[in-house]
Amino acid sequence: MAHLAKLGALTDELVTLITSKTASSDSTQFNIHKETALRALRQNNYPRTNQFDVNSRLDGLEEKFRVYLEDPLADALRERLNTLSNLEVKWAPEILHLLLELSDRPLQNSKVEDLDFLKEPEPDADPPLLWKDLAADDPLLREKSVWANVDFGAEDSDTDRYDDSRSEASGSTDLTGQSSIEEDPSRRPEDHAVHTLSKEGLETLRYEQFWHKTPTVDGVKLETVRRPISELQAIREVLFMLGGLPTSIFENTTPATIEPSKAFILKHASPEAFIKLSTSFAEQGSTILLLRLWTRRSQSIPLLQAFQGSMSTRLAEFDALLASIQLRFVAPPEDIIISLLAIQEEIKLLARLLRRLSEIARKLDDGPYGHAFRYLEALYDETCTSQMAGDDEMYSFMGSIFFECLQVYLRPIRAWMEDGELDKDDKIFFIIETSGDVEPALIWDSRFKIRQTQAGILHAPRFLHAAANKVFNTGKSVVVLKHLKQFGILQGSRSDLEPSLDFYNVCNPAILQLAPFSELFDTAFDAWIKSKHHQASSLLRKTLFNSCSLHTALDALSHIYFIADGITGSKFSSYVFDKLDTLNSSWNDRFTLTELCQSTFGTLPSVAADRIRMNVLPLHRKHQDVVKCRQSLKALAVLEIKYHLAWPIQTIITPANMSSYKRIFTFLLQIQRSTHILSRQRLVMDTLMQNSGTDERALYYSLRMRLLWFNQMLYYYLTSLVLEPCTQKMQADLKDAGDVDAMIQVHSAYLKTTIDQALLGSKLELIHKTILKILELGIKLEDAQAANATSNKETMEHQQERMDLSMASLGLQTPRRKTKSQQFSRSVRSRQHESSSDEEEEDINVDLSILSSAFNEDDGDTLFVEKLRKMKSEFDRLIHFVASGLKGVARAGTGQEGKSWDTLAEMLESGLGSGV
Repeated sequence: MAHLAKLGALTDELVTLITSKTASSDSTQFNIHKETALRALRQNNYPRTNQFDVNSRLDGLEEKFRVYLEDPLADALRERLNTLSNLEVKWAPEILHLLLELSDRPLQNSKVEDLDFLKEPEPDADPPLLWKDLAADDPLLREKSVWANVDFGAEDSDTDRYDDSRSEASGSTDLTGQSSIEEDPSRRPEDHAVHTLSKEGLETLRYEQFWHKTPTVDGVKLETVRRPISELQAIREVLFMLGGLPTSIFENTTPATIEPSKAFILKHASPEAFIKLSTSFAEQGSTILLLRLWTRRSQSIPLLQAFQGSMSTRLAEFDALLASIQLRFVAPPEDIIISLLAIQEEIKLLARLLRRLSEIARKLDDGPYGHAFRYLEALYDETCTSQMAGDDEMYSFMGSIFFECLQVYLRPIRAWMEDGELDKDDKIFFIIETSGDVEPALIWDSRFKIRQTQAGILHAPRFLHAAANKVFNTGKSVVVLKHLKQFGILQGSRSDLEPSLDFYNVCNPAILQLAPFSELFDTAFDAWIKSKHHQASSLLRKTLFNSCSLHTALDALSHIYFIADGITGSKFSSYVFDKLDTLNSSWNDRFTLTELCQSTFGTLPSVAADRIRMNVLPLHRKHQDVVKCRQSLKALAVLEIKYHLAWPIQTIITPANMSSYKRIFTFLLQIQRSTHILSRQRLVMDTLMQNSGTDERALYYSLRMRLLWFNQMLYYYLTSLVLEPCTQKMQADLKDAGDVDAMIQVHSAYLKTTIDQALLGSKLELIHKTILKILELGIKLEDAQAANATSNKETMEHQQERMDLSMASLGLQTPRRKTKSQQFSRSVRSRQHESSSDEEEEDINVDLSILSSAFNEDDGDTLFVEKLRKMKSEFDRLIHFVASGLKGVARAGTGQEGKSWDTLAEMLESGLGSGV
């Protein structure tokens, strides 16, 4: 029974503390709460704390102290645990468990010195000092005038009045610990209240507190009856509500929603009218309350902080308007009209503007995957919409806020465009820097990237998408200038003035009222971008042309890959072709070819010899035999000249562009190879053709002439009609380019156009393969001619031997003659000697019997004239296919490529005549 009584008393106290209800104030509710609490306490048996677990945790804590060299703490803990175990306290496990749960990093926060505060202070052995002892020693303390308060405001010092209250209070106090100068610590706050209101003032105050009054009828309170209030009281409540203060006639159903209370009505208006009017005020208050709650949030992003600052400024203007209205009613300078409708009309404009602003804030909260700059897009759209709707107030309001918040977004853009710097922790700016080290040549292309969403959309406000590339390129230009040690020059030439981006300078409603806001903003922002873009881009362009010698590098590429200097190029190609014709397996030796390139191309003024290297790709299995390499033009594709450019030049001429240069070089080399082997016929003596028929000679020279003409026309088309005009146009366009990105686009477009017009594009792959077959016909023709010449030589030698035998049998002496091979070698040497000059290399003695062995053995039994007819038929078919194909793609193509292809087709048709 004692336990139940104690539990009941504790339950009573618990219910009173939580619900603030007692048995005397509200017995019904109190009993309900008490029974609920008792039932919960009786039906739940909570197990006691596991003392072994507590001991284990304490042992672990002691061990932790010792591990971290805090032995004094560990000793103090063990000492107190031993003392507690000797006391045999019943609830010791629970107490220790509670202390463990309440502990906060005991290793870092615990100090042995803090234990001194737990010691009880030693009692003072000296007797207490009393006022009577002091008065006995000092007679002046016995006089009451010592404790009097002097009235310094009195006019006459002789009429000073003294207050004996302090003297009396001091007399009633014995201990000096409670000085008369200090306040009594036992006094309550109510003791300090100052009663300044009279009875009439108190009644007036109570009358104004209408929310405490309950209507009565014959002394009976009516709880459900609406309480009538005056219009002045309603105005005061409305102004408080709009100012974000709690009121009685409005209720907060949610933290950001306000609704009118139905417990009040106006004395002189119908309930329906008052509810409709108060609902309108409540809607305005809800939107304004949302803004107030938004400004109280903690924001770490500067862009959102700027939006909060703009909101706070507009709310301060609204609060100033409310204060002026309140002042008019509190201290009216003249007679005023008390009207809720007038108040509603007075705040209507500013409340409407804030309401539109609160809708933007609500969209930010409700929208999924919202970005920090999303509200900038909303402000931009609202500004454009309000201008088109003719709402000048909303246009100015939204436009001003938009430009205020835009200034914060411009900070990273300004830092990037002026200094080339990025904040790595900035997740909002649309430019990011890749991690890791990047080679200088890849700074422009790979070091910096534009941040995009998963859908591939630029991570930036929509109204900045058009200018994003200029912003991106300007910053990269500054970074490249820093690497080129030109950043100081850029800073010296930069002007501190920049176009002002604010609403009245950009829009100026008085002058540019009819101009669309989108165009006004684009024009102003483009001018702002140009003020920073032009200087950096122009300086970098001048640096590339002047300091880095971009023109010289382009000229070097033309001489090396386009063989612009024919004499120098022929020295290189003739060496390779002669090695192939003599079946020398070292024709593709990388070191020899590198030395040859440096000694030939390196002599040109624009070419740096130490930058040239020759690379030889692995040969295909069918081209590993030198005989097959001599027969096929595709074997020449393994020769790659590498010209290393300085890293600033590689910004414009990227490593990916070099493959196009190499393809053109290979194509030109293949044409020269076919022309070279056809031109070597000048070394063959006409005596080798003495036994050939007229048809054979006519077919051979006709086909050889056509092949040579085709090679020359094709080479002329590539060099004079494609490479030279395109190169000149590219160099002119580079000078007119606005920035490095434009220069890269010009050079890339130049290579694409050149590749297409040079018949190396994907559309002309079949035509290109056909042209290679025509070029290889020249090699086949000379192989067939060499085989025929060797056969005629053997026949003539056999006939001469028979003649010599016949004459010997008749006893006649035959004149001594040289064999045909000896005559041929002598003729070769004499012709080489005659055609040599000071600029040519040493003569090469070529035995055409090598060519006969390289010819296809399957056609060995076929007559030479049949081979010629077959090759002529193949040439006519292939050349007709090339001409027709070029005309077809020219009709389907557009621009300069189609014109070039049509020109080549007409050249082939007109030049070959009826043979096509």
